[in-house]
Amino acid sequence: PWGGKSVDDAFEMFIEDIIGKESMKQLRTTSFDDYLELMRNFEMKKRSVKPGKEGNTFLSVPLGLVQIVKNDKSRKSLEKAIENSPYAGKVTFENWKLKWKNENFLRFFEVTIRNIKAHLREILYDSDMTDVETILMVGGFAECEVVQNAVREHFKTKRVVVPEDAGVSVLKGAVFFGHVPDAISRRKARYTYGIQSWPSFNPAKHPENKKVEVNGKYRCKDVFFKYVTKGQVLTLGYEKAQIFQALNPKEKKLECAIYISDSRDPVFVDDPGCRRLGVLTIPLPDLPDGAAIELEESMIFGETELRFQAKDIFSGKSYEVQMDLLGDTVDEDE
Repeated sequence: PWGGKSVDDAFEMFIEDIIGKESMKQLRTTSFDDYLELMRNFEMKKRSVKPGKEGNTFLSVPLGLVQIVKNDKSRKSLEKAIENSPYAGKVTFENWKLKWKNENFLRFFEVTIRNIKAHLREILYDSDMTDVETILMVGGFAECEVVQNAVREHFKTKRVVVPEDAGVSVLKGAVFFGHVPDAISRRKARYTYGIQSWPSFNPAKHPENKKVEVNGKYRCKDVFFKYVTKGQVLTLGYEKAQIFQALNPKEKKLECAIYISDSRDPVFVDDPGCRRLGVLTIPLPDLPDGAAIELEESMIFGETELRFQAKDIFSGKSYEVQMDLLGDTVDEDE
């Protein structure tokens, strides 16, 4: 969430602090063209402002915004609204333009850049990333010299590369990937992936509040059974399978829930950072008393989707659910 949009958000909050929530709401609704013009003007300044350069930054203000503030009896004019705001002395309104000293204008970037640097530090100092020597900056925000300079200054031991047309690199990459899907041969798991399991209860290992009785045996509920660890390198089509027994073979169906976690080693599916990605419902066959139902449950990682399969070992019948790794469940098949 620390791209160019977060700088836009900081600017919008700045405008709202000056003209008030109601006037800002009116600008976005009844004067939407003026709102777009204001944000387009800011976008141009955001990309062209130079870090460390002395002088002033000017931003044209649309007539609609000036008129909205003028009609506000509590503020009367944009000049007075600025004087009565927390930004008095840091910005002025002259000749239909907002005027900042460059150092004050650059404060719109502060929080965003601080978060970008912190996020990059977290990634680069990971044990798997110690050999990374180059940072490649792409996307529209990569064209901003303020961001380029901040990254270069903070990571002086790394080579920072900003390609030509950095703003359309992501688009070109998406088109290329659409034509050549095997261009990306492997990727790192964004989350830890697993399922909910019910192992035998171990008082030395499991908390008492997770203890439940199933078919006369004590089990631990909500245990996160891990298939793939966050950060693990996955090749296209990577598959991992595990055989489980249905706890209650007399039930008509079994629900297998798939979970993801932000943690590398989640313990329970209701731990902080864990959430359910999807569920696969499997009809269970009628079997004689005492017979066990064994299921082979597999996760298969594709280009952008995860397939979760469950195969009844006795009958050979398979069931599958497919999930978008970027979103929600897509489809369920027999």
